[in-house]
Amino acid sequence: MEEKEDNQIISTTEHLSRQKVSRIDFEILVNFYEICKKKKISEREVSFLMGKVNKYFSEILNPFFKEHIKTEYLDILPAIASTGIRKIIPNDISPKETIDILGTHTRNTDKNSEVDYYKFTVTYKDGTTKNYRWKIKVTKGSRSKVNPELLEILKTLISRHYFHKPKFALTIYMLIKSRFKNTFSPLELQIALSKLTNKSVDPEFALQEGVDNMRITYSKILTETEKFLEHCQDNRIWISSYVPLNSPSSRYFIWYEDTDENDKLLTSNDGKVILCSSIEELLCLLRRNDDIFKAPVNLETWISGMENLPPTISVTYSPREIIDGFGADSVSVDTLANFVDFYNLVGDLGCQDERFEDLLELREEGELRKVWNHYYNNHLFKAKKRKELSFDKTKFIVDFRELVERFERCISI
Repeated sequence: MEEKEDNQIISTTEHLSRQKVSRIDFEILVNFYEICKKKKISEREVSFLMGKVNKYFSEILNPFFKEHIKTEYLDILPAIASTGIRKIIPNDISPKETIDILGTHTRNTDKNSEVDYYKFTVTYKDGTTKNYRWKIKVTKGSRSKVNPELLEILKTLISRHYFHKPKFALTIYMLIKSRFKNTFSPLELQIALSKLTNKSVDPEFALQEGVDNMRITYSKILTETEKFLEHCQDNRIWISSYVPLNSPSSRYFIWYEDTDENDKLLTSNDGKVILCSSIEELLCLLRRNDDIFKAPVNLETWISGMENLPPTISVTYSPREIIDGFGADSVSVDTLANFVDFYNLVGDLGCQDERFEDLLELREEGELRKVWNHYYNNHLFKAKKRKELSFDKTKFIVDFRELVERFERCISI
């Protein structure tokens, strides 16, 4: 050991060796290491994308250490390195072939960084040798600024329920990489996620870390209401409410995805939509059943899994609010979205039973379809250049009222 007083660098060197090391494990490590170096992906970033702590990959890179990349992680290496699997995993080496490794490991440490140098020679079974030199640097206590654009992207994903289910770092990184022109580094993503997991910084968008199959995950800290809605999503059954056009009293009903993957409203055996004046009444009816309806396939699981979660409506349909919204000088995106929700609800009912087929014809009235198409093309998928909404507002409201009145007759309101 030698200590240099001028810059406080402490250097240690040790001579090490390993025998009968799996060659295929070593070649995978070498190939992946070299690709990452060329692409300027740091060891810390590799560890992060693997769902591990910062030094995980650095420790694996120690050629004298017994650890290697576990088999279950091999499938994700090509995604991390943006390359083909055959450039990482050789197919011309016997799994039983071994190598010997002999060399030195030097570590230089100061207050700012820790640098590992590996100088070693590999001896193959035919007696040939090859020399390697690896350098791995870890910066201590560095604080990087959060990329504000990336932070906003993550907040948008949180608000759209993307993090209601735990996500791996690599999954998040691949999604962002595929959807946005600006390229964000894995380190930038790690820093942004770290900020969001600091619950005191921005509670509304707070994330939490978890573990799945020994890999770190990120998920939103759900409220009790969000947990119930997620429970609904898991079972494909939701509670919705409908406010009649000429009444302030809401009606509650079940909207679900059937075994044929079509969306439907729960109806009684005689074909009538089941409506209740309260959520409690609706749940009581569902639990009792009395053979008045054919239960959705997941109904029993949905009911039993509620436990202490507060039953909450997922969508409220209010034709009056939609009409008032279209009566304004400028129609808001929220109003358009509410109209589209109702338009789709009518379509679900019209498609599930021939007695309601007339609703489908009414939906196709020119102005109604025109507004639906406008939202679909300009807002649902965020078109680069949005067109102005052009339609006959007076005719739209007349046609919409007729659609609402027919829908209410169909559901016996």
